[in-house]
Formats: sequence, structure tokens, C-alpha cells
Amino acid sequence: MSKKEVVLVTGASKGIGEAIAIKLAKENYDVIIFGRDVQRLIKLKEKLVSLNSNTIYFNGDVSNEEFVNESVNKILEKFDKIDAVINNAGIAHFIPFAESNLEQFKEQIDVNLYGVYNFSRAVINHMIKRKHGTIINISSLSGKVGFQLGTMYSATKHAVMGFSRSLMQEVRKFDVRVVAICPGSVVTDMILNSPIHPKNSEKVLYPEDVAEVVFTTLKLPQRALISEIEIRPNNP
Repeated sequence: MSKKEVVLVTGASKGIGEAIAIKLAKENYDVIIFGRDVQRLIKLKEKLVSLNSNTIYFNGDVSNEEFVNESVNKILEKFDKIDAVINNAGIAHFIPFAESNLEQFKEQIDVNLYGVYNFSRAVINHMIKRKHGTIINISSLSGKVGFQLGTMYSATKHAVMGFSRSLMQEVRKFDVRVVAICPGSVVTDMILNSPIHPKNSEKVLYPEDVAEVVFTTLKLPQRALISEIEIRPNNP
């Protein structure tokens, strides 16, 4: 069994997920990374290994239940435990609802919601048995308040909030924590390449800010639970 805490991070190829992986490796976690861009995963693995993380990567689709279950089983075979899962993978189509189509909506549901379900379901019995574990779902302020061009995205993030709140109530008695982190606008490709690009990008959040919140959540004593966290730009 690994002496370090073993943490899975989805959507780690870039942006918030990459920042979380690097932060946790620096803080002496063994970080397991998931993503779709294999070249970026390989490069990130090299970075994490240089920080003394015993890192392996998995290239695949978080909405694929078989892929997720097989990956989690391999991790348990190698490390004999999983201490935390950071469900960060997400996509968005920021367009007028009148121009949207069902496939775009389904794609966001697959990644933003089914991905959260698949990883949570894959680890929950292991965590309950150990009476130890943390599931952190990277939601969004749009999971609480809607916004123009974000009808589909906001719907998926509202679902993530309902999922997180309900699962938290269900498993806290087993000393398993479920946390929803709700960032405001973060400087990522998803935002910068969209119609909702912030005018003052230097004043909005950076991925490293969210990574700090994740680390702060994980380092709390297991008896302590922050169920929801909102992190906003201070002066957007």
C-alpha cells in the first residue's frame, strides 16, 4: 500500500485539472491522472514524476463506465487504496439555446454528469469499507445561478450540485466526504475560446486558485467536512 495519499484527477490534460495534479504532487500526494489528450498526459506525468509522485495516466472517456471501472480496478491493484477522487472533467457549448441541438446537450451530460457518477460509483464501496475517502466535484457557480448562453451547461452543473448534496448526506456516516467546489470564471481554454470570454481576464480566477482550494479541502482532518465552496474573482 502506498504510504502517500492516492488521488485521482479527471480532466487533467490541461486547465484546472492540470493545476490540481501539479499542486497535489508538490504536496506529496501520489496523483493518478485521466484525460483525452494522450500527449499532454505523457508530458504531465513526466512533470509529476519529477515531483516524486508515483503517477500513472489513463487516456479515455470519463462517460464510459467500462473504462472507468477497469481503470479504478487497476489503480487498486497497484496502490491498494484510493483516498480521493477529483471529478474535474467538463465540457461546455456556450451558445444561444435556440441554436442548440440535442447532441450538444447529451455530450455535456455525458462528461459533466455521467463522468461524476461513474468515478463516484467506482470508488464509493472501497471508501465506505475503509471508512475514509473524499470525493470532490468541480461544479461551477452556474450550478447555482443560470446565465445567458449557458442553459445546457448550467443544467448539467445544477445536476452535479444535486448529486453532490445528496451523496454527501448518504455517505458522511461512513466518514466519506463529498464536496462541491463552485468556481466563478476561470482562465481556461473553455472560457477563453468561447463567447463568454471575460473582458478582464487578468482579474478572473486562475486554475491554480482552484487547485489551492482542492488542497485545502483535502488536508482538513477527516472529521471535518466543507460540503460546498464558492470561489469568486475578488474584483472582476
